[in-house]
Amino acid sequence: MNGLAVHQRYLGLSVLKAVCAAWLVFVGLATVGSLLGEIDRLGQGDYGLGHALLALVLQTPRRAYENFPMAAVVGSVLAIGGHAARSELVALRAAGLSPWRIVATTLGTVALLLLPLLVAGEWINPVGEQRAQALKLKATRSEVSLAGANIWAREGDEVFHARGGQRREGGGRPRLVFEQVRVYAFDAQGRLEWIQQAEEADYAEDVGWTLRRVKRTTFGPRSATIETFDTQQWATALKPGAIEASLQGPEQLDTATLGQRIAQLRRNGLDASSLLDTYWRRWFYPFTTLALVFAALPFAFGQLRSGGFGKRLFIGILFALLARLVQPMLANLAKAYQLPMLLAYLVPVLLLVALGVAMLRRR
Repeated sequence: MNGLAVHQRYLGLSVLKAVCAAWLVFVGLATVGSLLGEIDRLGQGDYGLGHALLALVLQTPRRAYENFPMAAVVGSVLAIGGHAARSELVALRAAGLSPWRIVATTLGTVALLLLPLLVAGEWINPVGEQRAQALKLKATRSEVSLAGANIWAREGDEVFHARGGQRREGGGRPRLVFEQVRVYAFDAQGRLEWIQQAEEADYAEDVGWTLRRVKRTTFGPRSATIETFDTQQWATALKPGAIEASLQGPEQLDTATLGQRIAQLRRNGLDASSLLDTYWRRWFYPFTTLALVFAALPFAFGQLRSGGFGKRLFIGILFALLARLVQPMLANLAKAYQLPMLLAYLVPVLLLVALGVAMLRRR
């Protein structure tokens, strides 16, 4: 057993090195491509090369996260295929290391690299992406959606509209304050019941929404009544976090916020497919990565003397492209035909596992 453990450590270390090397190449290429894309922004407002490089650094965790599945497949196939080409796998199998153990060792190594990525995907990537976007908007002097733009949100029969907003510090924590607010309320037949206009609105967890300098117009069958208030509470399930989340791309949100935003859209009968795509992609990220590696490894078990490095690289890239091309296509089909987005991510994982099991049994 000690001999097997040594062999497994040897395999795991070679897989770790190959995956990290491939990962570095993929992230480097993605970073260079992004830098070339930022060239068009240079010179807009105060946006210069320093801003572009800082934004690239802030977005590096996201690029590492996105490119890891491809790196895991390519690196694993190159590592195991290299051992096979040198006939080392034959010796290891003769020593008692079965194909299943070889695959388990490889998957365990990939899983160890996945653990910090899952933490980064939940807490580091969204923050880095938000700060990078804020840096670009500020440097190029572009308008931020939250400030100087029309903001719309719906909760039940009430529609919220504001002409802008800003984050302010108060009570030791930041809060969102919206300006030039209107709230429209409709009855079950879609008729307008009342409108509340407020110069300002803010939200506190213990108090809820507070509207300031309010004019409320209530519509009757043949008349309209106008009332004014210095302050007024607005009872609604809508929270500013849901509004702010709607102004950000799905990749800038953590999974909990994504779930809240999806629930809010569903409550109001609105389309949440794009958010569901990101939500399930994030949940299935580790399973999809491991399933791709599992399905690709049996193809690297042959000695591959006729193809060498190029053939192993081709096999790895072929499976890596499945993650980049086929998965988004299935997600788009699910959106188009209104199928459960869960199936778009579950079915490929099951098919890859079935393929891996079938191929391993032949070895």
